[in-house]
Order: sequence, then structure tokens, then C-alpha cells
Amino acid sequence: MKCHAVAVLLATVFSGDSLALGQAQITRPEVSEQACPITVIAPPTSDKRKATALVRKPPGKGPFPALIHIHGGFEPYSMDRMKGFLMGQTPSRFLAAGYVTAVVTYRGLTNDPQTKDPVVDCLAIIEHVKKMPEVDPKSIVLWGDSGGGSLALELAGETQLCAIAAQEPATVLFTGMFNKDSLGGKPPFKVSDGQKIMEDPKSYYTPELQEHTRDKIGKINCPIFIGQGDKHIINKINNEIFIPELKKAEKKLEVILYPGAPHGFSWGFGTPQVAKQFFDDTHAFFKKHVPTPPIALDESLVKQVPVKAKSQ
Repeated sequence: MKCHAVAVLLATVFSGDSLALGQAQITRPEVSEQACPITVIAPPTSDKRKATALVRKPPGKGPFPALIHIHGGFEPYSMDRMKGFLMGQTPSRFLAAGYVTAVVTYRGLTNDPQTKDPVVDCLAIIEHVKKMPEVDPKSIVLWGDSGGGSLALELAGETQLCAIAAQEPATVLFTGMFNKDSLGGKPPFKVSDGQKIMEDPKSYYTPELQEHTRDKIGKINCPIFIGQGDKHIINKINNEIFIPELKKAEKKLEVILYPGAPHGFSWGFGTPQVAKQFFDDTHAFFKKHVPTPPIALDESLVKQVPVKAKSQ
């Protein structure tokens, strides 16, 4: 692969107090379920289970690009939580911008953080979305946050995608550092069990895991966007190990820092400004790579509503 420059950019994130200095209030699009209904898809997986996702489509026959979101954490999402997320600010922005928008959940990691079940589930959803008549199968992009960002990176090595965006990806999963032995050997496991690993990742990045990681990175064949704040401990492994590995492998990579942003900022935690900035940056990134460009929904279908800050 040819060498690609890595763009490391700085996104200025305004605090809520900046509104007092004359900054316009942040709004986000709201699209009614009547205009763009929510549908449930449950395609079979390669291991004879069923995967689950909720989907919203722009009106019309398309073809449209498709954005699939992958959540973080070790537990599957309930239908109510998936619906709440799909109707939230960032997925609604992608829908209003003209993407078929899907939110996927997957079998959890509590019994084994290195299980391939989430990859199997997400691959089933991706292949189903590619076959939807309204979707251009060559214009599929992924966005994942935290563990979902790590999973997006995994999937980029397993299927053909246009581009992926990962918000503070939990690459302790991708690299294999989070495993049964390193987390204490006794399930159920939870994210907080790996705090010591995230604080000192180089001590756990053995030659065997380095080879494992480099092999997986080598399979990634699409551009990568990484957005990160400067507060969460997961950025230590990304800055010290994972991003340097991506550079070494000469992957097409763009990294943007959002100063002061908390974990989960891509979908609403922190200030409304940072979530909006993340959408603007990823939307611009995706548009550079999808053969079928998104076309914004008619303004009559979109209502702009104010966004309030959300704390964790």
C-alpha cells in the first residue's frame, strides 16, 4: 500500500458558556417516524443465530449511502435503548443528511471479551443492509464509539466498506489485551475490570499481541477516521500504541482531537457543540469516500430543535 499522510487536526470545542458570548444555540434535526419509519431487521448469522438492528431510510427509492452505528460496552442494547439512540441527535443528523441509518446491537462480551460473536452479528447486518434495494452496496460506512469503535476496526478487515469512523475506540479489545486471563479469568467481565491495562498498556502489549494486532491492521482496506478527546484513559493506548501502528502500516488515516470532550461525545455526552462538530467532521470524511453521495432530506421533513448538554 502506498504511503498516506496522516492528518492530525484540532477541532475547537466550545463550552456551554460560549453561548453567553454570542455563539448561536446548537440545534439538531428531528425527523418524524411518519416521514421515516423505524424498521426492525433480524437477518440470520453465519452461526445460525439472528442479528438485530433498527433502520430508518430517507424517502424515495435511492440509491442511498448507508451509515451503520455500533455501540460500545459489554452488553447488548434493548429495543427501547436502540430506538432512543436511533432517534437521537447524531443518527438523526445522518438521516437528515441523506443516509440510510442503522443502529445495530450484538451478543455481549461479559463471558469472553475476545469472542467473535459481535463480529458475526455485525457482519450479518452489514450484508443485509448491502442488499437493501434502496442502498448502494458500495457506499457503506460505519461509525462506532468505544468498544463499537474497536469493532468497526475489526469489521473493516472482514468486509468491504467505504470508510469507518471510530470515536475513542477501545482498542484494548482489538489488540487482544482485554482477554479472560488479563481480566482475572472469572466471568462475568465488565469494562472497569481492565482499568489497570488501560493505564499501562505497553506492559500488556506482548510481542505475540503486537504480531496479532499488526496482522489484523494489515487486513483493513478502507480509510479510517479517529475522533478523540483528552480525558479518557483509553486514549493512552490509542496514542502510544494503536495510532502509531496504523501509521506504520501506512493506512489512510485522519485523527481529530476534540479538547475537553468526554467519552461518548460523538453521540451526545458533553457539550452540544462537540457532538455537532463530530458529525460535521465525519460527514465530510465519509462524503470523500462514498461513490453515491448523500442528498439531504427535503426541509419540509426536518424540524430543527435545540440540543441540551448531557452529562454522564
